[in-house]
Amino acid sequence: MGLLSGDMITTLFFDIGGVLLNVHPERTLQYLSDCTDISVEEIRTRFPMDAHDEYEKGNLTDREWFLAVKESLPQPCCLKESDFWRAWKLLLGVEKETVKILKELADNFSIWLLSNTNPQHVRDEIKTMYAFPHLVDGAVYSFDVGLRKPHEEIYLTAAKLAGTKPEDSIFIDDLEENVKAAAHIGFKVIQFYTTKQLIEDLTQLGLIQKEKVPL
Repeated sequence: MGLLSGDMITTLFFDIGGVLLNVHPERTLQYLSDCTDISVEEIRTRFPMDAHDEYEKGNLTDREWFLAVKESLPQPCCLKESDFWRAWKLLLGVEKETVKILKELADNFSIWLLSNTNPQHVRDEIKTMYAFPHLVDGAVYSFDVGLRKPHEEIYLTAAKLAGTKPEDSIFIDDLEENVKAAAHIGFKVIQFYTTKQLIEDLTQLGLIQKEKVPL
């Protein structure tokens, strides 16, 4: 899908969760369950996804996001804010081997992050705990621009901020709806499944030499 010649490529945009980082929603749900004695399944069913989307668009403060989750649960709810943020931190796991690809690409291309995420994760975890934010030229976070993937405007905003054009860019994401939206407005796209598959795709485009990626 949208995977064409790499001759004109100047910029690559990487999603974070599922591509550069392992994510563990089950750990967050389990911790919330342990703190509240509410079943994981009920927390999952009641989880306020609309509020979550607003938080990722920068329309809710950290405090408002915590309260949205607490108020979504059966009342009265004993969830403490400190326990909530511990649970929220558990969502993020270790870096994937995909990060090694960034190092290989960085000498020849502009590398950017394009992620639906939230200020708490970026401020307290992503910028301090991981290598990949320090291997890229810039980042477009949903809460900074007030847009979430797969809204087409976020891709156009990302291209503008990176000083590139969609047709000169590759967008890499693990979710089909996100790569489809990017392809629709002219990005070359790669849907991520595994690090090995991504290396093969980038090698076929002539953007990396797979033997140089030390997996």
